[in-house]
Formats: sequence, C-alpha cells, structure tokens
Amino acid sequence: MEPDRPSEDQDDMKLRVHVGPAPKPKFQDILFDSGQTWALYQSHGKYVLQNDSLDADSHPNRVIIMESDFKSGDMYVTADSLHNDFFSDPLGYPLNQILTILLLSRHKGMILHACGVRDKGRGYLFMGYSGDGKSTMAKLWFENRATILNDDRMVIREREGEFWMYGTPWHGDFKEWSSEGMPIRKVFFLSRGAGNVAVPKQGVEAVSMILARAFPPLWDEAGMAYTVDFCHRMVDNVPCYELRFTPGRDVLDFVRQV
Repeated sequence: MEPDRPSEDQDDMKLRVHVGPAPKPKFQDILFDSGQTWALYQSHGKYVLQNDSLDADSHPNRVIIMESDFKSGDMYVTADSLHNDFFSDPLGYPLNQILTILLLSRHKGMILHACGVRDKGRGYLFMGYSGDGKSTMAKLWFENRATILNDDRMVIREREGEFWMYGTPWHGDFKEWSSEGMPIRKVFFLSRGAGNVAVPKQGVEAVSMILARAFPPLWDEAGMAYTVDFCHRMVDNVPCYELRFTPGRDVLDFVRQV
C-alpha cells in the first residue's frame, strides 16, 4: 500500500514567524498551565500558547498567538533561541505536540501513546504506557521487515468510516519512523506476561483504555467531548484486544492470527 496523506488539510493552519519578543497580552482565561514547560490561555478572543509556565520568572522564548478559528496565527521567537535545530523543528518541544493536540481536537483526530506497524499491507496499532513494550514491538517487527510508523506517538484520524494511523517524528527508543498512513486493522493494549494471550476488549472498557493512553485536550470541554466520541466510534469499528506477550518472534505470528 502506498503512503497516503489527507490532501484536504494541507493548510490546516498558517503561522507567521517573527524574530523578537512577543507582545504581552493580558490573561483573560487561563486554560492550562503545566507549571513547568508550557501554558495556554485566551486573550481578546485569541489563544496564546507559550513554552513556559505563567508563574515562571523567565520569559518564554517561543509564543504562538492563534486566531479563534485556529486557521492562522503568529509565532514569536527570541533571537537567542535561533539555534541550528530551529529550521528542522521551529516549534520545538513541547509546543510542536501541544499545537498538534489542539488542531486534532477540532474534529480532526487524536494522538496516542502507541506503536504503529505496517506488516504485509495490514496495520497494527500497539498502545501502551512507558515500559509496556512499544519499542520492543517495533524492534521485533522491524527485524521481520515490517514498516514502523512510530514506536511511541501516533496520530489517529477517521476517513470515510475507517480509522487511519499516521507516524509522527516524536519517537521513543526506536529511531526508525515513517509519516505514511494506513487503515488500522487491529488494536492491541500491551502488557508483559508469560506466553502470548489476546483478550478482546469492547465498549466502555476499550474506550477507557484508549483514553488512558491518549493525549487528550483536558482543558477543552468541547474537545474532550469530541475525543471521547471519537474513541467510541473507533472501538465500534476496529477490533481491540489486551495483548499479554513474551518478547520474541513468536508474538508476531500470534498477532497475525488473532
């Protein structure tokens, strides 16, 4: 299957980049403050995202001011933060991922803690917490000539009734990744165990398991409502299993036969 990317969303958001400090808008509605690495608030009808806490003594070196429709905005970058890696990743961590979560929560999809694998035209999504075996799965499948979309963060979108997964640049221990997309044929919630066992998961239980491994927009009531509904549609359309496995090549044939 050839890589596929939605063509209708190529201009989801346009950012104008300015070198210099951002204007200082007044806080009107603080939506979320991580206390360390980023904060999001509203000011005069616009959304302001910065890579620092609102309580920090320092000033953020990256600030994005977005229009209310999220179709355009301005990004302010201080001159002293223009390092060699700026042009490869202008937003930088964590703004690159937070902005993606914001855009996806507007009826476009979601990000999951997951490893995505393409094996002989079939798409498998392995969800898990840190230490559950996502990178281990990636290495096992890669050694078996499968394509690894990512071993840690995957974008999930709905297209004409099918749920597609897309690789992101934000990988874990396994460095190989691909931005291609493909339909998800099966979802597996990873856990370590003796032997290989797959237990079907459905309904509210499966939805809860997805949300626990997701990056949801907790600060946005409408965005959360969309995300929960998205998860319900996903489990209604894609078979889900809890996979307890022992690392080894045997688990690959086991997954293919589930």
